[in-house]
Amino acid sequence: MLTVVEVPQWQGSLSPTAPRLVEGAARLAAMIPEARHVRVDTGGTLAETADRVRQALPQDGFVVTVGGDCGVELEPVAAALRRYGDRLNLVWFDAHGDMNSPATSPSGAFHGMILRTLQGDGPSDLVPSPALRPDQIALAGTRSLDPAEADYIRRTGIGGLSTIDEGAVLYIHVDLDVLDGITSVGYPEPGGLSAAALTEAIADLAARHEIAGLGITEYAPSDPQDEEMLRHLVPELVRLCGASRPWQIERRAVNAWPARHLEERDGWLLRHTPDMNRKRSNSALPLFGATPSIPALEAFYSERAIPVTVQVSPTEHHRELDLLLSERGYTLAARTLVMTAGTETVLAAAEDDGGIERVDDRARWPALFEAVCGHADDMDVMNRIASKAVLLAKDATGLGLAVTEDGWTGVFCMATHPGHRRKGVAKAILAAAARWSEEQGASRLYLQVEEDNIPARALYDGLGFTRSHAYHYRRRA
Repeated sequence: MLTVVEVPQWQGSLSPTAPRLVEGAARLAAMIPEARHVRVDTGGTLAETADRVRQALPQDGFVVTVGGDCGVELEPVAAALRRYGDRLNLVWFDAHGDMNSPATSPSGAFHGMILRTLQGDGPSDLVPSPALRPDQIALAGTRSLDPAEADYIRRTGIGGLSTIDEGAVLYIHVDLDVLDGITSVGYPEPGGLSAAALTEAIADLAARHEIAGLGITEYAPSDPQDEEMLRHLVPELVRLCGASRPWQIERRAVNAWPARHLEERDGWLLRHTPDMNRKRSNSALPLFGATPSIPALEAFYSERAIPVTVQVSPTEHHRELDLLLSERGYTLAARTLVMTAGTETVLAAAEDDGGIERVDDRARWPALFEAVCGHADDMDVMNRIASKAVLLAKDATGLGLAVTEDGWTGVFCMATHPGHRRKGVAKAILAAAARWSEEQGASRLYLQVEEDNIPARALYDGLGFTRSHAYHYRRRA
């Protein structure tokens, strides 16, 4: 679920236009209509407002924080750091460094100290725990620094977008003064990014990284042209960042269930596995941010004499593609939910993961699938899994496959023998998957379940899994 947290804080800024940030926060929130909205009333102090923001932040789903001054980012970034730890990188799109300390700030305005505060050096009642390390920060569009800020950045080695770790999870902050020519901000600076350049930069980040959260701040409405520009820019940034997590899950799922033939072409990830009936093994996935070519898609599968099948995923971000395929006669099949959960949540809800064997020897997998499912049709795929994988089995009563990559573990092939259903077998297997995942350094699980599989969904709901996104298939013979 997408949640917009509106924080009309202006007290962290000393700009003459700061009171307009209240209206600016409301306008930014209104530009994101398809979301749950939460408005946080400001308190008597910045610390009181921060505490209110902390309590208002949802536990799951994608969160967009709109300000208000840049200080509203204190709790959203701190929450992301608590969740992702060393894997989190903060990307700071801002004309200013916001890295003064209370000892160096010329003005004493908190919005000029927020990024330093997040590193543990700020007003004592606002310093979060844990704090960011300098190597977890990337500056973008920064062009106006106080001497003390420039010295601090030089001493700590804080860099730009090229310094972001390959496997990092990102929180993206956008102070609108990063844009060139915008006047509806407290401290406009020449020479910034165009709206198109900002969109392109964030699209590139979202294609390569999971975005944990997005903050948009410092809008002080004064120019109708700025308002018109933002009405296009803000929803697009939210769309790109909100789609990043589903795409990163789907990218991992592609690796966890590898097709024999896999290639990127004309906006598609094209998959083909001869003698395999599963749709996932013989379908095309639209690439993130691309405009996929329908003729190229149809030519690929026509050459292989199999039905043209598209995994429309996530459904929420490919509505135009879905409509186009429908108009071309593609029928809809297999509405599916992708659900996620933290390993700690699953273990707390499952209570017991005993009696489950971890089978690393893949030579044993066919016999276990035969015993539980009555067939072992997917061995060709499973033998190609390059990531760390384990089969979790309870005698011949149930099994599940766990595959881990970059902090996530996918759970596949959940099955219980018909004679042993409703006896807690599946719950124990999922608990064992969570335990194994934690041991691999992966704190999050994902799985797919068809929308109409009510018993399975009830099980997953009870273990703390929540909806990430949806997909379905479109097929034409």
